[in-house]
Amino acid sequence: MKKIKFAGLKSFMKGRGFIGALCLSVVAVGIATYIAYDNTLREITAQPSFTPELPANNNVSDVPKDESSEPETTPTPETSQPPETSVPPKDEQTNNFVTAPSERMLPVDGEIITPYSGGELVKSETLGVWKTHDGIDIACDEGSEIKSAAAGKVVSIYNDPLWGGCVVIDHYDGYQGFYYGLDTALEVNEQQELAAGEIIGRTAAFDCESKLPPHIHFGVKFSDKWISPEEFVKG
Repeated sequence: MKKIKFAGLKSFMKGRGFIGALCLSVVAVGIATYIAYDNTLREITAQPSFTPELPANNNVSDVPKDESSEPETTPTPETSQPPETSVPPKDEQTNNFVTAPSERMLPVDGEIITPYSGGELVKSETLGVWKTHDGIDIACDEGSEIKSAAAGKVVSIYNDPLWGGCVVIDHYDGYQGFYYGLDTALEVNEQQELAAGEIIGRTAAFDCESKLPPHIHFGVKFSDKWISPEEFVKG
C-alpha cells in the first residue's frame, strides 16, 4: 500500500500538479512580504515629526556671520564739482607765452631811394660792383636824428671804413636792427636799453654809398638772416 502511494506522489511531482503548487508558494511569499512592508510603513508614518523651535525674536546674532554671503554695497559717489578756476585780477598780466610786439617804425622819415634786394644782385653806383643790398636806404639830410625802430638793447657799436658809424640793436624775439651811416658821436652806449623811437644818433657822410643822396642805411636780420626792413616795420 505504501509503495503505491509513493509511486503516486512521485508521479504527481512529475506532472502539472507540481507546477501549480510551486506557483501558489510564490504567490503566498509575495503576499506575506507586502503585508510586512505595509505594516512597517504605517508605523513610520504614525510617528510624530520633530521640528526644531527657533526663538521668538529670531535673534541669530550669536551665530557668526558669513561675510562672503553678504552683498557688497557700492558707496554712492559724491557729486563731482568742477575744479575752481582762479581768474587773475584785471591788473595782473597773464603769461600766455606770446610776446606782444612793441611799436615799430622806420628810423627816420624819408623816401626809400634803394630798396631791399631780397638776395638779388644789384649794381652799386658807388663801388661799381654787383652785390646784394641787404637793407634799405632812406633819404635824409646830414645830421638828421635816427631813432630806434623798436624797443631793444644796444649790443654793438663800431666804426667801419666804408659804412661810418654803426650801431646794432637787439630788438628781441630773434630780430636785430643794423643802423649804418651814423656820426661817431652817438647818443647811446652798448648794453643800453632803448624804447621804440628813442634817439640813437645822427647821420653823417660815409664812403660806401657816397654817390647817393644823404641817407641812412637800415637793415634787419631775423634768426641771423636778412629780411625786408619794411616787412619788419609792418609787423
